[in-house]
Amino acid sequence: MYKPLELKEKNWSLNLEDPYYKDHMDEAMAESTEAVSKTISGCYVNIVTDESCGDPREGFIAQLEGELAAKQIKYQEIRYIDQCGCGGHVIRVFC
Repeated sequence: MYKPLELKEKNWSLNLEDPYYKDHMDEAMAESTEAVSKTISGCYVNIVTDESCGDPREGFIAQLEGELAAKQIKYQEIRYIDQCGCGGHVIRVFC
């Protein structure tokens, strides 16, 4: 059964803070691109990754930009925000 995409009409966060994603980066990327695709223009989605996935400025952000371009998902900017106190990392995608 087809499930329609639920649009997010506010700023929100996607929690990928689980060591599971270190060995399943393809799933992290798929969830991240889906999150951006369902965030309306004018809002942003924070993508929070586990510290075990490393610093997103060292590959994740570039890969996300490539995936979004390949799928023709529009966004305004991707910005690294900070490392959480727990060790994870936050990036923000402005849609």
